[in-house]
Amino acid sequence: MRKKTPIVILLTCLIVTAILWAADTYIVRVKTSSLRSSPKFYASTVLAIKAGDRLEKVASEGDWIQVKNAAGATGWVHKSALEPKKFNLLAAPKGLQSQATADEVALASKGFNKQVEDSYRSKNKGISFVWVDKMLLIKIPLNQAVAFLKEGKLGDFGGAK
Repeated sequence: MRKKTPIVILLTCLIVTAILWAADTYIVRVKTSSLRSSPKFYASTVLAIKAGDRLEKVASEGDWIQVKNAAGATGWVHKSALEPKKFNLLAAPKGLQSQATADEVALASKGFNKQVEDSYRSKNKGISFVWVDKMLLIKIPLNQAVAFLKEGKLGDFGGAK
């Protein structure tokens, strides 16, 4: 019986490793987004998601990925809002402390990081991002966005997808 124990442990480790590699895990890379009820930008929101959230792939359709969060909620997210989770099997606690924050991930997805932003500000004294910050707070109701798409014959309403 003792000779079988190492084999059982080895098989268990191989199965766990295979499951980890098989599971497609994604990280939200934009500041905020939504899980949608169907693979369309104007579909109703199932749940709000934010930078750094982990999501597991369920299915895909074109540029859309159906995902499930840790609580079990499922919905669709455009692939531009996600990046594949990279597994670091050798990560030590010290290494984990140096990982990026959600704000850094959001900036990096736009080509910025703290150093780039600080450099830009130092070269452009007196620049104000007040109006940019205000624009980020504007929320367009879904029915208005759909009406805009229909009137302009955009996307699913007659134009390119």
